[in-house]
Amino acid sequence: MKECRRFARKNIDGEVKIYTNGGIHLGGLRDISEGGLAVTTATPYEVGYEMFVSIELPEALETVTALAEVVWVDPLEAAFHPTGMGLKFLALKEEDYYKLEKILEAV
Repeated sequence: MKECRRFARKNIDGEVKIYTNGGIHLGGLRDISEGGLAVTTATPYEVGYEMFVSIELPEALETVTALAEVVWVDPLEAAFHPTGMGLKFLALKEEDYYKLEKILEAV
């Protein structure tokens, strides 16, 4: 199967805070690109759900915050295995976009 992504993904470890009406949930960063990210989380959301995310990388001193939409969800493989979700960026402030570009160039 041919990969049809618009942006190249970079595998980076980090923490993602997911802000929803139900509060703040933590997730793990699997990969990231200019267009979105993949996260692992114990709290999956439905495709189409919009949320704010805050991406914190161990090597970077800066945090990137964005409005994102769930575009895919991997089901739980086992009770102890977190769910994977793909998030598409819907909106980033200009300063956050430049922070993201800087982080991706360094990887």
